[in-house]
Amino acid sequence: MKLSKLAGALMAAGLALAASFSATASYAQNPEPDDGPPVKKGAKAATAALPAVNPMELAPQIVATAKINCEPINAKVIGQTEIDGADGKKTRANMFEIACKAGPGFILTAPSATDVKQPFSCNYLVKIKEKQADATQCTLPENLPEYKWLTPVVQKFVPGCEVIKARVIGSTTTAPLIDRYEFACAAGSGGVLDYAQLGQTAETEYKNCLIFDGTASACTFTTKAQLIEALKPLAASANPNCQVTDARFVGITKDNDGFYYEFGCATPPGFIALANLDGSYNRSVACASAMGLGGCKFTDANVAAADANAYMTGVLKANGKTCTVKDYTIHGTQESTKRDYAEFACPEQPFGLIGFVPQPGSDGQTRVYDCFMDQTGRKMCTMVKPDDLMKHLDRLIKVAQPTKNCDVKEVRYIGESSDQEDALLAELACVNKRGYIVLVSPDRKTIVDAVPCTIARSQKMELKCEIAGNGTYSSAANDD
Repeated sequence: MKLSKLAGALMAAGLALAASFSATASYAQNPEPDDGPPVKKGAKAATAALPAVNPMELAPQIVATAKINCEPINAKVIGQTEIDGADGKKTRANMFEIACKAGPGFILTAPSATDVKQPFSCNYLVKIKEKQADATQCTLPENLPEYKWLTPVVQKFVPGCEVIKARVIGSTTTAPLIDRYEFACAAGSGGVLDYAQLGQTAETEYKNCLIFDGTASACTFTTKAQLIEALKPLAASANPNCQVTDARFVGITKDNDGFYYEFGCATPPGFIALANLDGSYNRSVACASAMGLGGCKFTDANVAAADANAYMTGVLKANGKTCTVKDYTIHGTQESTKRDYAEFACPEQPFGLIGFVPQPGSDGQTRVYDCFMDQTGRKMCTMVKPDDLMKHLDRLIKVAQPTKNCDVKEVRYIGESSDQEDALLAELACVNKRGYIVLVSPDRKTIVDAVPCTIARSQKMELKCEIAGNGTYSSAANDD
């Protein structure tokens, strides 16, 4: 059999599918499929035939020269062809089909074991056949069906999956050089696998078909219902009461170490769940707190907010804080403990509540306090203004020191008292330059103690006034 046209195609520039990555609406990257070069059985070549060779003897050196990660288990010469040599003259070359112990089989042109041309995988040749009925195909038993090699690879990501169908979606032309495959399993949902092109070393990655929903790489072997069914264990880990009605891919974490999926539930309201790269559950995000992820699409915003407020009310109550949550916002997340730093607005707490609240599934401790205490460190309260806090302290010092004419102009929040939980230590600076170190009661209704700056300084107390000019009232020694 003479295969001159196949050899020419194998040597043509742009052997991979023209498929540069493009970002989808949900952050995934897709190779865009294209037709690829024609591969046909060709006419007889004019140059003299090469002597017969033992393909299995040459196969190890061929794969080494091509730098393909392949342990040959079978090989054959499928024909000879004529190609352009380095000197511009025609030269003869053997066409080899090689089967590997692991990984895809392939066909390549090799004038010699130390001179090989870029290979075509058996899977790629099947894709060519979709457009060109007489395209050359792999025939070694070990390469049939052409997707046989995928089963052990896929099972690392989808345990128990026996691949019964696969197709090449596309390939990248820039690093990392991968071929993207869709696969179907005998039972359950299939998925998408990114696998290094022949002779390349890119990491193998599995992706759920939902990631490509609505894109050029959309799955065709797996239905939406199958995908939802496969994700139900993830939803159950986040909320066992959720009867899943819909699911979608939301995005990839900023560190590329997990995937966000939104779930719609018959009851209660839906949520977004974070899955680790292996598909295991990491944590969930309430729809009311998911604006940073683009929000939820399956749950009404008002329903989500009401459900989240009720949930947070219960969390705070269980930790001794009376707060009928009307609104809340999450300022950040402590990843090490899976706790959100959340601020709450509720009628029972005029000075707000803010602090660490564990996410569902976290065993972290709840630790919240009012915005007075927040001012001693993070200063992240937004629902209660610092000026409102200072005005309250102004009222309290006027009660505690009624004859000192202290109009508070500045406050330095020091921290929590070591003797009493939630009791606040602060420095107050008065317009008339009187100043005090004060201890405010946990309920914020009284100043328990007020030490003038002059006394703190003269008695060399541990806490001293630090606000510039504080405690320099000219008659302080007589009045205090």
